[in-house]
Amino acid sequence: MRWLCIEVHFLAGRYHGKADDGRAAQWPPNPHRLFQALVAAGNLGFRRTEFSDAKKGALRWLERRPAPEIVAPRQCAASALRLYVPNNDLDKVARAWAAGKEPEKQPNELRTDKDLRPHSLDGDATVRFLWPIDDSEWPAAQSHAEILCGEAAHLHALGLGIDLVAARGRILAGAEKASLPGEAWIPQEGIGWRITIEGSLDELLLRHEDQRSRLQLAHGRGSERWVAAPAPPSVYDEVRYVRRAAGRRRPVHLFTLDNGNGGFRSFAPGRAIEVAAWLRHAVHERAKTLGLDPAFVERFVCGHGEDESAKNDRLSYLPLPTLPAKGRDGRIRRVMLAEPFGSGNPAARDLVRALSSAPLVDEKTGEIVAELRAEPFPGTVTNQYLRKAHQWGTVTPLALPGRDDYRSAKAHALVLKALAQAGYTTPVLEIHLQREPVFAGAEMAGAYRVPAYLKSFPRTHAVITFDQEVFGPVAIGGGRHIGLGIFANLGG
Repeated sequence: MRWLCIEVHFLAGRYHGKADDGRAAQWPPNPHRLFQALVAAGNLGFRRTEFSDAKKGALRWLERRPAPEIVAPRQCAASALRLYVPNNDLDKVARAWAAGKEPEKQPNELRTDKDLRPHSLDGDATVRFLWPIDDSEWPAAQSHAEILCGEAAHLHALGLGIDLVAARGRILAGAEKASLPGEAWIPQEGIGWRITIEGSLDELLLRHEDQRSRLQLAHGRGSERWVAAPAPPSVYDEVRYVRRAAGRRRPVHLFTLDNGNGGFRSFAPGRAIEVAAWLRHAVHERAKTLGLDPAFVERFVCGHGEDESAKNDRLSYLPLPTLPAKGRDGRIRRVMLAEPFGSGNPAARDLVRALSSAPLVDEKTGEIVAELRAEPFPGTVTNQYLRKAHQWGTVTPLALPGRDDYRSAKAHALVLKALAQAGYTTPVLEIHLQREPVFAGAEMAGAYRVPAYLKSFPRTHAVITFDQEVFGPVAIGGGRHIGLGIFANLGG
């Protein structure tokens, strides 16, 4: 995998651009704005004569790419600034003076106020737009990517005209991309940030031609000249950008464990993996009843797969112990099905809809131990597992992905490895490990049953403090899909 990276460095360390309706600040800058800037830079002055078919071909290749990932520096709102600019009505004043009349407004009144509240950028004040290029398509894409790298050097502004920039393009390997400084922003379904689609370039070139003849002259005696405003762009799509570190969320589906009479059925906290096994079996049986694709069932429902991505591209079966404010409870009355990050699989939604009233069966005895009842909205208990927070603590113990040799530094490194394996990329400020439970009602780390393949790995309770707020559910380590390493938020 390679990445086409266009880096835009803001020379003043500030960005004044707003959302495209002009009413609200927007960060990071949207990809369509960058594309407009590339087209404008390529047609500026003498470069217009060099705007070849090859350059147009490269831009047409870029406009059809999926929305890029954006790596941007942290920002904060700078102090508001009010500017006063001429409103181009001095011709009326001049005509009044020429006729020996007093103008309706004096020149010092012919101004319009304009409020600016820029983003003040930290770090290297550089925004990076990244488009992935698979190895299989690289031979055909190489010439386009190299042309775009050259065109990036012509950029001079991005945002308002006062947002002067220096830019460059380069091709990155995976390791180089991972080392880029800043926060990663990823596109998701939604609106707010414009992206290019097929036809965006042709529209922008047409608008550029219109801009060159903006001075209009009406015919007839006494006619006046005026400047025609360009038509706003219309050939684009929209997405929503969220921080990868804190904005990503896993689709979740909540259920209570019903005793068959409308009440709760509860289980001791140490039986978390048993409850998860019953839930997994119920989902598997319902998937077979619905006649879903066997490959989907094997990989997504059962978690079977040979490649590394299969370890996360699957449902997680998470028991949710009740966490009391004080006293002792900790019993499991609710469960959660968590899809992977960014999942939106229609088959998964169909499967979840069919789970209400599904029985949980103890496969050893054949006994129906509980029934699933859909919980349409998160309640007090489930919100402890879902609300975003800086600090999270284990409810069920974390099985480290390796042996720590009784060394604290190695154990902390294994926790970071577990976070990375589970797909969490938010920087960590502090890790605290302990055998004792973090929450009232939980058990000592060694009191929980674990699968045979995890018995040789150390188990621990943990408190993790992230640099930014993270959405739940948080589940990491060995057995994270079957009830181990489940965290609840501690606030912060």
